[in-house]
Formats: sequence, C-alpha cells, structure tokens
Amino acid sequence: MTLTSEKALTSDRIQETLYAFTRSQILFAAIDLDIFSLIAQGYNTHEAMLGQLNLDERGLRILLNGLVGIGFLEANRDRTYSLPGDVAKFLVKNTDAYIGGMVHHCKRLYENWSMLTDAVSSGQPVGGAQSLAQLETYFSELVKGLYVSNYPTAQKLSKLLGIGETARNLEILDVAGGSAVWSIAMLERDNGSRATVIDFPSVTHVAEHYVAQHKLEDRYTYWAGDLEEMEIPDQAFDVAVMANICHTLGPVATQKALQKLAKSLKSGGKLAIVDFVPDNRRSSPGWPLIFGVNMLITTPEGDVFTGAEYEKWLKAAGFKSVALQEVETEVTAIVADI
Repeated sequence: MTLTSEKALTSDRIQETLYAFTRSQILFAAIDLDIFSLIAQGYNTHEAMLGQLNLDERGLRILLNGLVGIGFLEANRDRTYSLPGDVAKFLVKNTDAYIGGMVHHCKRLYENWSMLTDAVSSGQPVGGAQSLAQLETYFSELVKGLYVSNYPTAQKLSKLLGIGETARNLEILDVAGGSAVWSIAMLERDNGSRATVIDFPSVTHVAEHYVAQHKLEDRYTYWAGDLEEMEIPDQAFDVAVMANICHTLGPVATQKALQKLAKSLKSGGKLAIVDFVPDNRRSSPGWPLIFGVNMLITTPEGDVFTGAEYEKWLKAAGFKSVALQEVETEVTAIVADI
C-alpha cells in the first residue's frame, strides 16, 4: 500500500466559481430596489419595506433572506435588518462614498460577459463597435462609479510622485481624466499646481462636478475631444497621468499616445501610467489577466500589457527611465522620466 499526504481534490473551487453569479445578481436586485437606502432611512423590517415598495411579499422576503445569505444584510433577533459597515458606507444613496454607479456598470457588463464565447470566436467586442456618442455615454457613467474607488489610489500615486514635496508648482496633464480624480489628488497636495483634463465633452462635465466638490475650479482647464485626434502643445507640462486608459486603447493607439505625451512634457518631466499589469510571462493568476478578458468583450483592440511591454514602448517614445511600483493590490504605477 502506498501512503500519501496529498490532500484529496474536491470540486469546491469549481462550484464556487459556477455559482458566483448568484451573489452579484442578488446585489444588482438590491441596488435596483434601493433596499440599503431604505434600511438606512429606518424602514428596516420586511413590513416597513413593503409599505414603501410595490413588491410581492414572498419576493421581497426571499430577496432579504438572500442578502443575509451573502452577508450584505444582518438579520437581528427583533426581526429588523441592519447594514454591515461597508454596505452602509458604499451602497446607501446620496452619500459621498456611494458606488451604486459601479454596480450598475457591472450589471450592464453581465449580459456582455454571457457572450464571451462569441467574443473569443470573432476576436471582436460583443455587440459590435460603438459609435462615439455611445462611447461618451458609457464613459460618462463609468467614471462616476470609479471615482470613489480610485480616490485613495490617486492619493497614493500623488505621494509616490512627490507632489507637494519634491515637486511643486506643476502643470499637470490628466489624460482621459474621467472624473479628474487623479489630478484632484495632486492639486490637493500642492496649492501651486494646475491641471488640464482631456476627455470626451460629456465626460469633462462629470470632471467639472467633482472638481467643484473639491473646490478646485479656478485651477483647472478642460480640453474636450478625442485624445487620438487632439494636438497637444510641445513641452507644456511637468507631469502627465494616464490612468486606466491604455487597456482600452490597445497596443497601437497606446504607443502613439506615449509618443505624443513624450513631446508634451518639459525636460525632466514625468509620465505616470496606472493600470492592471500582469507579470511578464502572463503566468500568475490574478485580476489583471481576468480584466484582459473584459477588454476582449468590450473593446476592438484593448488588452492588458506587461511591464516589459510598457518599458519597451516608453523607451521607444523617448523616455529615459522607467520604474514600476504597485500602488494598490494588483494596481501598478509605471513612472517614466523624459
């Protein structure tokens, strides 16, 4: 008889993956019905919620049970419900940290992900190419959901770049800036710096909203348009930040953008790219490789790129040194000097 200490294999991981959709669908329904906001307002029993919502009694009861099952509600002995801390902070409407926009974004992605086999077969995004108007609408909604999650990362990036310490009185270019969260964090660290945001017209309106929230209106300029077609002045900026955009552009457009940004920076200037960067062999399990699948589903050219690829492209564009540093788990900053 051969003895072995090898742990018996189970199908647990496979089954957990197969049924992961149940958790997200329960959350989607709760956000659609605004369950968490109702509880925060004091409608914290099954009966009280029925008085506010035109729902079937059985349907609501089972949904609430499901939310308890996935840990998004706590059921108390007095038959009331309460919110776990993270749910209360991030999933109650009309709060500064609300990320309901991200939930709605993921709900829209859900249908597209169900057609992944089609995307793999064709090599093209499901549903075909989007018009410019559709892209503007998509990004103007997406950046609202990303603002809350990106703000702490933006603060860490600003510190990494030495903003307000070794680097002051800067002209900052926020490329495809979205909510402007990346440059907002920089301007908050240095009162003498100014920022210019490039993005689609409807997205720059979103940026204006968040800039106003931070009371930085007088230190911002907005260039509305398509990055790939826009002319950028030579040697006009000290720092450029390109966050979460290269994976959407794809390799060809990314390299063209890097060449354009190299010319836009003053001597000694810095470019900071923020993205999901897999290891150079694309061999380590994790979010960057999963996110690459999302780019297959949603973009015609997008993908995730390794540090070695970024370094090669940056050096070809004229950057002298390139350094990579993880600023959040599985979120990497690539900092290049011109």
